[in-house]
Amino acid sequence: MFKKITENQSYSILFVACVISRIATSIYYIEDIDSLRFYLSLDDYNLSRLQPHFPGYPVFCFIATLLFLIIDSKGATFSLIGAVSVFVIIYYILKISKIKINNRVGIFCSFLIFFNPLIWLMSNRYMPDLMGFALAIVCLYYLTERRNRTKNLICGFIIIGLLSGVRLSYIPLIIIPFINHLIFHKQRVYLFISFIIGLLIWFLPLILITGYEDLYILANKQFIGHFTDFGGTFITENNLYIRFVSFLKSIWADGLGGYWPGRAWQTMILSISYIYFIYFGIRGIKNHLKNDENLVIIIYCVVLYMLWVFFFQNIVYKSRHIMPILILIFILVTIGQKYFSDSKQIFFNISSLLFFVALITITSNLVIQHKNPTAISKLKDSLLYEHYGITIISTPLINYYLKRHGVKGDFISVEDNEQIITFNSSGKDLALLIGSFENLFNNNYRVNYDSTYFHNPYVNRMWSAIETFKLEKK
Repeated sequence: MFKKITENQSYSILFVACVISRIATSIYYIEDIDSLRFYLSLDDYNLSRLQPHFPGYPVFCFIATLLFLIIDSKGATFSLIGAVSVFVIIYYILKISKIKINNRVGIFCSFLIFFNPLIWLMSNRYMPDLMGFALAIVCLYYLTERRNRTKNLICGFIIIGLLSGVRLSYIPLIIIPFINHLIFHKQRVYLFISFIIGLLIWFLPLILITGYEDLYILANKQFIGHFTDFGGTFITENNLYIRFVSFLKSIWADGLGGYWPGRAWQTMILSISYIYFIYFGIRGIKNHLKNDENLVIIIYCVVLYMLWVFFFQNIVYKSRHIMPILILIFILVTIGQKYFSDSKQIFFNISSLLFFVALITITSNLVIQHKNPTAISKLKDSLLYEHYGITIISTPLINYYLKRHGVKGDFISVEDNEQIITFNSSGKDLALLIGSFENLFNNNYRVNYDSTYFHNPYVNRMWSAIETFKLEKK
């Protein structure tokens, strides 16, 4: 018989698996406008040029730049950060759930997170979200751990400061225990100082790099823009029904790989299994709370974050914002396994087998598709290959993406009325229109369908289908 491996050995195997799997599935193209900004930041970190945009994500960009200098591959750099983040997420979810990795429930939980489709895709994406997710879970653990030793809390408060420099929008997730300790803990002064230290580690260098006045202007512009213009909040995307449906879809279909109209039949199997496991998780909460009442705080934290995301994040077009909500689902499923599962039950074993076969199949398909270029990247390749030297008309973000990839042409924004009027009266014989804006040119040009570029929206919702048209002078 084989000797049971220790916890340390199990975590070592998990870490190696995370690194190998994520490096193997690295992507070597820029899949969207957000990824482009972080890609460019490795060569030229400049907030005024939106490389990246405010708040600058300086901790993430600093670590990514150091790794890039060592391994000289941007795709591998972001995947390595993603791999470590996945490991940290699994490690601390197990600690929060009071479960060891080297038993059946620990292995179940590890597989559940390791093969989660959204987490895997984000681990290869050129973005800081997964690293922020990992740090947020670490903060939750140290701030809600039952013993609440001052040493752990100081560590947690320093990490909160660092989290602000990785993914500022995740701060609402930990705001409840953060404020609670600052008000009621005897060592609140030391905790506050710890938070300030974590904050100053990245904020002072950011001021030196950007300049105080420029940083203030950029912060003010981004803050106002996020909430009133381009941030996708309920102020600009104010159809609450669409927001609610998108919110559910982001969690269930994108976040967990569950069924949604139009998806493959495997997602139905996964959905039924998830419902079965979550049901037992809800039943198991009462037993779990007997040993760990701090789960209630985590539930409050996730509920508050859900409200923050629903009203103040772009959930209509970007499902990645819901990742921290998955914490509660992972914990629920794990608790259900801990208190109600029975490895001797045939139905349970069949359900678990079908669940993981479906999960691995769905995630593998998405990851393989992620290796192929997205719609905007295919369009860029087409323009570079065919050497379009003509007028290109599209949205500012698409124009920016194409220009930064070296596409040559006379770019016109569909949002600039003066440019559109000038073009319509210019007498140019031919132009390429990207996007369905035919109504702007019908009076002066014939609009002929050219091509459609697309990718699976469950890989990336942004620009999943792009139509192009040729404008010919009447």
